[in-house]
Amino acid sequence: MHRLNCFSYFILGSLLFAVDAYSIPISLKDAINTGISKSPDIEQLDNQVESSAAKKRLALAPSEPSISIGWNDMTKPFNLSTTASNTFQINQPLGFPGRAFLNRSQLSDQEDSLSYQMRALRLQVSTNIKQAYYALSLAQTNIQLNEDTRLAYERILAIARRRYEGGQTTQVDFLNAQIALLSNQNDLADLKTAERVARVQLNVLLRNEPDTPLEIDPIKMNYHPNIEVGEAISKMLENRNEIKSARSQATAADKAYKLAWMSGLPDFQLFAGTSFYRQTYASPYSNAPDANANGFPTHTYSFGVQFTVPIWFLLNEREVIVGASHDRAAADANLDIVYNQSKVALETAVDTVNSYASKIENFEKHLLPLVEQSFNIALVNYSAGKIDFQTLSDTATARRAQKQSYYQAVSNYLTNYASYGQLIGEDL
Repeated sequence: MHRLNCFSYFILGSLLFAVDAYSIPISLKDAINTGISKSPDIEQLDNQVESSAAKKRLALAPSEPSISIGWNDMTKPFNLSTTASNTFQINQPLGFPGRAFLNRSQLSDQEDSLSYQMRALRLQVSTNIKQAYYALSLAQTNIQLNEDTRLAYERILAIARRRYEGGQTTQVDFLNAQIALLSNQNDLADLKTAERVARVQLNVLLRNEPDTPLEIDPIKMNYHPNIEVGEAISKMLENRNEIKSARSQATAADKAYKLAWMSGLPDFQLFAGTSFYRQTYASPYSNAPDANANGFPTHTYSFGVQFTVPIWFLLNEREVIVGASHDRAAADANLDIVYNQSKVALETAVDTVNSYASKIENFEKHLLPLVEQSFNIALVNYSAGKIDFQTLSDTATARRAQKQSYYQAVSNYLTNYASYGQLIGEDL
């Protein structure tokens, strides 16, 4: 029987080794880097940032000039050989001074807003990967705890069998020990399902196939300094990318409102030209008093400025200004909303992190050592007939529950600390 058990464990170990051989080992840091590099959301926003930067660079680009060529005073329609004069002219449109600079400044604010959104998205992806990583690590730890509990129930079953065979206890205890062991095996099915769900979530974030086996680091507690709310709020106001993005949007909306009013300022064009007269009578100087004596120019030049007078400004641009004013008000309100939501989320995250840190410390210093000691003493006392089976079973159940609660608290602590880092704009 002993040889058979050893052989069975050897086969099981070999199968597990074969499965693990195809798993992908990945640390939390590598998982974050992989997820960020493969995120389609980040790629999309990155292209939007580059597009916004290109538009900003074009803001000061001058308008295209126009060139005109004319054949004037033809004696026959469309007969260029009868042309009396030719004119050449170039026109350069120019906007009102300052408008292009204000437009460029507004586009720069929009680019800043998108850049902050990009940073916020990178932190969001990092936080999502951390949460999925911790969830998978917790699920795998729960499976290990189930195995540890199985070994404990096998010890209980062995003691119950020995006492039953020695006539020191009833058959009920022996049967209850078997029931506890089998119930623990049923729990394993649910735990494996939870592990697969967590693994699929992490694989999706890493752009892997959903069922790709992953070998990740076991969950463990990593204490961080206690967080002070006032200091955390200062960091959030200074570094949170969502707040920075909302500020840039509000600034851009204010400049867009000013640009709407600047549409009432006149634009103008500079033009310069020259004319060549093929026929003497076409020259404006042909009738000058001394034209016959001294001759007259057959080649003249022109230069001028043309203004666009916005007399219909209020009629044409009124709704544009009204819309821009509402956009500015909406951007200001959005900044207040982002700030208030961030403050509530931050205080919640800080309180949660500090609370879980206190709970975990109590687990490590008191609860876990006590339940382990209690279970070992209960085994000895049950073996000696000093306690009944139900007390022993309750002790084993409490031991498993406390360990599960501990690792769940560790997972919650690490997850909320990652959320805290996102709220203050740092990848902690």
